Amino acid sequence: MVNAMRKYWIQNEKSPLPALAGANFDPDACDFCRETEFAAIDRYVWQGDYRCEARAYVTRGADALNVLMCAKEKTIHVEAKRFNDPVCRDSCLEFFLQPVSGDDRYVNFEVNAAGIALIGIGKGRHGRALLPALPENMEIQASRHAGEWWAVRYRVPFTLLKKLFGKLPDARMRGNFYTCDETIHPHFGTWNPVASDQPDFHRPECFGELEFVTGK
Repeated sequence: MVNAMRKYWIQNEKSPLPALAGANFDPDACDFCRETEFAAIDRYVWQGDYRCEARAYVTRGADALNVLMCAKEKTIHVEAKRFNDPVCRDSCLEFFLQPVSGDDRYVNFEVNAAGIALIGIGKGRHGRALLPALPENMEIQASRHAGEWWAVRYRVPFTLLKKLFGKLPDARMRGNFYTCDETIHPHFGTWNPVASDQPDFHRPECFGELEFVTGK
């Protein structure tokens, strides 16, 4: 059985996403992070002793979700260089989102430490449709890594979600945040716990709750 479902409140945007390209990153020195509650990616239920501190920050902007994810690791691994390469084998941070009730599909945003993304949509692990090209206005950036934190940031335009799902996202959504690496430091961390004997992020029945803060 899955443990109690976690809930993350998506606040309205206070500060814009930081510029990360080519810069070092520290969440304690980032206005966006200081002003936004984070979801701790701290559930490790599968094999291996490696653990890293990882966080997800999401806010609601006027026309998009603003996403920043970060991890604290001494070393990172990057091989994927093109859109929709298997970035999950690298040092990777992932956001799976099911934005519309009554639609079993969800979209997975997987981004490695170099800012290379894989994006797909479907109802489960099998039969997923990868997007043919990186959507416009996502503005993906990755920080430098100097032996401490590394981070990625991007926008999820509401127009993209409407194109994929036929409507704008609900105020109450479902999803999960993950950190992984299948190579130098094999690990599989989740925000909401996943009930599976083997590492498997494609378990929408184990998604947590994501809800927009209203009236603020």
